[in-house]
Amino acid sequence: MSDPREELQRDVERTRRELGETVEALAHKVDVPGRVKAQVHETTGRVKAQANEAAERVKEQANETVVRMTAATDQAIDSLPEPVAAQVEKARRHPAAIAAVLIALIAAIWAITRRTR
Repeated sequence: MSDPREELQRDVERTRRELGETVEALAHKVDVPGRVKAQVHETTGRVKAQANEAAERVKEQANETVVRMTAATDQAIDSLPEPVAAQVEKARRHPAAIAAVLIALIAAIWAITRRTR
């Protein structure tokens, strides 16, 4: 048989351990700001991860679109008559010239529509 003192000592230790766990659980429940902060941190991390994934998908889709558009442009240029295709290729090498022509065209259209009002 065991010594009653030893049993009593084990009961006291078990009770202390259980009481400590209970106090810890109660402290966690009472620590609302701490729980809110932890939840905010977790949610922020999850949102950042989702935003990074979405940005990567957009980049991949943009790259795929550039590749498809370049292929379609090359195919369209190949179907043009040779003198026209040569001029288009020349213009593609000088995008600033194209931009200048487009700006001039937009300004001319704006001036004409303003005059007719």
